[in-house]
Amino acid sequence: MSLLFAFLLILSCNCSLLLAKNHSCSHLVQELGDGQSKFVYCATTKSVPVRLCIGCAPEYRKLTSSYDALLSQENCSKIYLNSDRINVVATTQGILTNLWQKANCEDCFNGNHSDLYDVQWNILNACLSVHKDDPCISCKNDYIALNQFYLEMEKANKGHVCFDLQDSMNRTRSNWSKTLGCCHRDVKLNTFLIAVCVVVLLPIVTFYITVIVLTKRREANHGLLNEETPELDAPSTSALITAAVLSTPTENPVAVAGRTEKIAELLSGARAGSDSDLDSSEDEMIVKPKTA
Repeated sequence: MSLLFAFLLILSCNCSLLLAKNHSCSHLVQELGDGQSKFVYCATTKSVPVRLCIGCAPEYRKLTSSYDALLSQENCSKIYLNSDRINVVATTQGILTNLWQKANCEDCFNGNHSDLYDVQWNILNACLSVHKDDPCISCKNDYIALNQFYLEMEKANKGHVCFDLQDSMNRTRSNWSKTLGCCHRDVKLNTFLIAVCVVVLLPIVTFYITVIVLTKRREANHGLLNEETPELDAPSTSALITAAVLSTPTENPVAVAGRTEKIAELLSGARAGSDSDLDSSEDEMIVKPKTA
């Protein structure tokens, strides 16, 4: 009986411990889920203007500590982590952690950047609230100081600035330039007129230079061919032929006809003489007897 009683006691203790561990794991998961939901609510409500890093830091620290506590329990990590392909607990935690890291939220707390920025920002806003009639003149130095502080901080962090400060600076710049209209750029009229003249006259000057160059080249080529100084207004070949024809002297038609008749008579006489010579040579050939 004593052995049976001891066995039952040990079994009950093990069951109690197992139930206690399961209860502890479920409690840790509940705390993690509560912390995640509060952080999601805070991030959503503080999205415009963005105060994710500064406004939701306590919620993020709470869910991080709850997740670390769950991981520290080996039995709980086996139950809730890597137990299926979706891995809901780890995936949800990864999404929220990635949101915090993507916003560079830790930069708000490194080097006290958030507090230093808020000091400059409050000085500018106080000036804008007082000098509503002439904010561009009265608050210009405060705006330049805030913008310079942000640029130096951005350069030191190589662009990885807390997103709360990025959003605040972007809204401040938009308000300064668009809403208040304080970013007027002074354009000098003389510079504008010079630029317009250059744009208008450049094509004309280029055209005339091209014409002069082509004319000089044509004159040089013409001089090499004719070995004389070329003239741009020299007459064309057809005009020269027409002038030569018109300048040829004309003769009297009667004289031309007489000369033609004389040439014809000479030709006919020469032909008759040649025929008579041919006949006499034939007669001589017939009269001569054959010699032995």
